[in-house]
Amino acid sequence: MSDSCEKHPHEKGIDLCRRCGQAWCGSCLVYAFGPKQAPFCMGCAMVAGGVRSAGSLPAVSRRELRARMKAQRAAMRAARDADLIPEPEDETPSVPTGATDWASPWWEDRQPTMAD
Repeated sequence: MSDSCEKHPHEKGIDLCRRCGQAWCGSCLVYAFGPKQAPFCMGCAMVAGGVRSAGSLPAVSRRELRARMKAQRAAMRAARDADLIPEPEDETPSVPTGATDWASPWWEDRQPTMAD
């Protein structure tokens, strides 16, 4: 997503709020219904939770929100197809050569030296 966060203009917006439809950074979003559902921004989460009744951005219609999310997905697909965003790699951490993996005691990884 190319928009910046509404609260932090120096941060890249990673997702849209499900109520106001604005782009927000990761520290401004609340995933109230789990990571697979659309998140709320902090202000809209307060309104949805009943803590606040005003003070947040106005809600957008569902049609407008779906159009914005569709445009965001299309932009992400286009960027991925143009190799601007790398594909997710395997989550297995790689251990550099000569480094320990901390699974075995240090004396088992130690190479014998001339002093030994």
